[in-house]
Amino acid sequence: GWRRFAWYVWDQGPGLPGDWNGRLAPAFEFVFHFNRKDSEPRRPNKIVPCIYAGRATHLRGDGTSAGGMRNKAGSKTAWNHVGQVTQETKIPDAVIRLMRHKGKIGQDIDHPAVFPVALPEHILETYTDAGGIVFEPSCGSGTTLLAAQRTGRVARAPEIAPEQADGTVKRLQPTFPEVPVTRAHRGSTIDSVTTVT
Repeated sequence: GWRRFAWYVWDQGPGLPGDWNGRLAPAFEFVFHFNRKDSEPRRPNKIVPCIYAGRATHLRGDGTSAGGMRNKAGSKTAWNHVGQVTQETKIPDAVIRLMRHKGKIGQDIDHPAVFPVALPEHILETYTDAGGIVFEPSCGSGTTLLAAQRTGRVARAPEIAPEQADGTVKRLQPTFPEVPVTRAHRGSTIDSVTTVT
């Protein structure tokens, strides 16, 4: 089974215009992180450049670290870079700051809940390695497929709505024409997709 391991906040930038019935304008969404039950959580990749990289201002005279995160037992380890100058990169924050997607996603292609390709790119680079397999349980408009292709991951993403699957194929083909795409349930190629029905 799967369990909710964590959740993050996607800061989408300025709030949406409109009257929100007395509420503040929405400017964020939650991103839920699931992993397999009873599995060891994967440590995130350190992908964010650290502005203090190379500095030793946090080190004491004897070379030990004056700060830093500790593990469950209260000790510091090599993963925490104990006794070293500040690392080049760090793990991302729990708040993901990316502007929301605006407008259509392609000619004659639309989806009611599109998010920017940078959002799944960020998550994939944080929690997977190049060449890894990624599962997206609801393909939608193919945003995660695009992110996987851009970051060198292999994505598997089913979609039960044929019109969304057709739109995904039409969206992917111009960006990655060398990647063969077929619709398994119909056995047809991208060339046979002329309109999204």
